[in-house]
Order: sequence, then C-alpha cells, then structure tokens
Amino acid sequence: MNLFALTNLLGSRVVRFPLTQELQEEMQETFEEQHAAFAAGIEEVVPFDGRYMPEEGELLSITDFDDVDGLQDAVANPLGVEPFDPQVHSLDAVKALFTGTQANGTTRVLIQLFESRRLISNKGIAIFFSGDTFRRMSDAGLTLDTKLLAVLENNTLKFQSFHFLRRVFEVGDYFNEATHEEVTAFATHQKLFTPDVNAFLQSANPFVRKKIALIRQSGVLDNFTSAQIVAAAQSFNLAIHTDAEGRIVLPSSKTELRRLLRFLDEDYYESPLSQTRYVSNSKRVAD
Repeated sequence: MNLFALTNLLGSRVVRFPLTQELQEEMQETFEEQHAAFAAGIEEVVPFDGRYMPEEGELLSITDFDDVDGLQDAVANPLGVEPFDPQVHSLDAVKALFTGTQANGTTRVLIQLFESRRLISNKGIAIFFSGDTFRRMSDAGLTLDTKLLAVLENNTLKFQSFHFLRRVFEVGDYFNEATHEEVTAFATHQKLFTPDVNAFLQSANPFVRKKIALIRQSGVLDNFTSAQIVAAAQSFNLAIHTDAEGRIVLPSSKTELRRLLRFLDEDYYESPLSQTRYVSNSKRVAD
C-alpha cells in the first residue's frame, strides 16, 4: 500500500511517503476500516447541486469529477510520484492524505482531510513517550485522521461535507457563486429594481451570491410575473415592495434582502398535513 500527500506546493502537488512494510500493512488495515465505515449504512447517494445537505444514510456525489491533481494516476503509478524529501517538501503544505487500490480496471482513491493540528512539529522541543521515559523528537511527523473525507472512483467523487471538501479541492465549478457580472445582471433584471446597482454589487456577500446563482439557475424571475411572486409571498406573510412600474424592490436591509432571496430560491414551504409554514436551508426535488 502507498500513502500520498496532496499539497499546495507548486511543482510538487502530489508526493509519496515511503513506508516500512510493517507500517504499510497497518495503513492498509486502517484505510480499509475507514472505507467500510464511510460506506456503512448508506442508503442513497444524492447528486450534488449546492442546495441539499445529506442526512444520515446519505452521501453526496459529483460525477465526471475533474481529477486535475492526478490522484488516480498516482495510485496507478506510485513509483512515478516523487518521494517525500524533508529538505524539499514541508509537511505544513499538506492538504490531504490519500491511498488507493486498483481492481478490475477500476481505481479507487480514499482521501483524508489533513489539518494543521495533526502535524507533529520538531520546532521547539517535541517529546514522545517510549519505553519508560520521554524522548525528544528529532524529526517532524503527522497523525492520520480517524475518518475519510471522500472516495473517488470511476471519476465519481462521493463525500458528505462540501464545507470540508472545498478545503482540499477547487470545486467552485460545481458550486457556483454569482460573479460580478451575474450579480449586476440580477440587480438590473427587468422585474427587479435597486436604486444603486454598484452599492448592491459591493455589498453582495457569499450568501447573496450563492442565492443569486441558484435563482438565476431556476429561472423563477423569467417564469413568473412580479404580481405572481408578490401574491405568493403574501401567503407566507412576507412583504415584497414594488415600485411604480411594478418591479420588485431589492431591500437595502440585509435581513430583508436575505428573506427575499430565500423566497425567490423557494426556501419557503408549507407542510401538506399540518399546513405549518417553514423555511428550509436544505432541499432537493422530490421523486
């Protein structure tokens, strides 16, 4: 079994950790156990769309994942990966640890998030207990996580937390926040009005940009009239103001703007049984 590190070092994005035979066997057993735990009890794999947070028994997936760092190539050809050299590579640059297997033409990559707290530094005085006494560490080291972050197989990446996944991979293309141009296009939509487009653009935080991207993707502003949107909002006691031309006014209040964006992204819903009204921060289209 081979152990690799994904780093943020230019020219050394992937390095291989040489291991003793005994440590290879222990690592293999550990990763196999973590993979079993990762897959245990999973009843459904939900395609990732940025709207849904998985529940117990669910994973998210990105199909046709672009393995730009070559994790699968490293697993397939480990000797072609440069070995870790403490004179060249720093453990501070490690973002993730991974290993993998090949069987029946399929490469499976098991990935762990690596956090700085798992780094054992030799700066200052670092000691470890051996035998019956403490000894000073002369070299740096690291500890492994207790669980997997993700599994990459057949170009499909499976994971549970997008928040932690984006610490390791550039996944912006799979979870878009609206660009400056898209925010401007939204603010100047024929059914919307804001007195100061530049001010709106400058105040657009990540939440606002995320919601704008999803609203534009859904086409809700193109599929419904302003009057229909206002009437639907009234049923949830949500006041939406319009100008003399019937355009929806984008609120200057951050709280009111969040409410409007969440409504346009259809986060508001009513229970079909109790008719209780809710606001959701996670949703997926029903089967």
